[in-house]
Amino acid sequence: MEWFARDFDRPEYFDIYRNKEAEALEEGPAMAALLALPVGARVLDLPCGWGRLNPFLDARGYRVVGGDLSACNLRRHAAEQQGPLVRLDLRRLPFRAACAEGVLCAYTSWGYFASREENQIQLNEFARVMKSGGVLLLDLVGRDFLEKAIGLAPGGWYDVEEGGVRYRERVRWSPGKRRVWTDRAYRGTRFRHDIWIPSDAEVRTALSEAGLLLDQAWGGLRGEPWAPFAERWIYRAVKP
Repeated sequence: MEWFARDFDRPEYFDIYRNKEAEALEEGPAMAALLALPVGARVLDLPCGWGRLNPFLDARGYRVVGGDLSACNLRRHAAEQQGPLVRLDLRRLPFRAACAEGVLCAYTSWGYFASREENQIQLNEFARVMKSGGVLLLDLVGRDFLEKAIGLAPGGWYDVEEGGVRYRERVRWSPGKRRVWTDRAYRGTRFRHDIWIPSDAEVRTALSEAGLLLDQAWGGLRGEPWAPFAERWIYRAVKP
């Protein structure tokens, strides 16, 4: 089983990521604004998780469709938010070509797959379902920022407390420093996230290979200029 199919489909996932609920209050309005689409635009939220960004996309007037592999996340999404939902694999989107004006891929949800080819397929699929003039907003952790943060973190396992939840964590680079392994232990459950962390050049190349034109790149949710050591790298790409 691929790591994301296991880790994101457990009830304990919601405890460990409880802080994301508060973060959505800033992320949601910012990402909706950076998409910069007209009212009524159809936006695919991929992957949508439990729908924490959905209210802010909806408030902007977008017609939002959520998609995720995790049945656990989709059940919570359906219970808490309105709107259509689809269970899907990001490598094989069940949507017709040119059906959406926008695609949102929020914080580092690109890079899950084991090979560069599979991660490229994800972007190719995003491009396929976008209309001409459609927008992809790709929100990633800055690689240089993350490399520095991991270097400053304690070696081995350490305690984390966020949102009233305590767990154990260990963060490491894979051999060759292409992927980050994040291990967490919480109430007898073990998690292992295994995410490819691309360079800026690799992101730009992948967008181009998907047939998308980079419109803007930012270094933060407030539209700060892109910078190598920015915590976030946010790319707005347009389909010709």
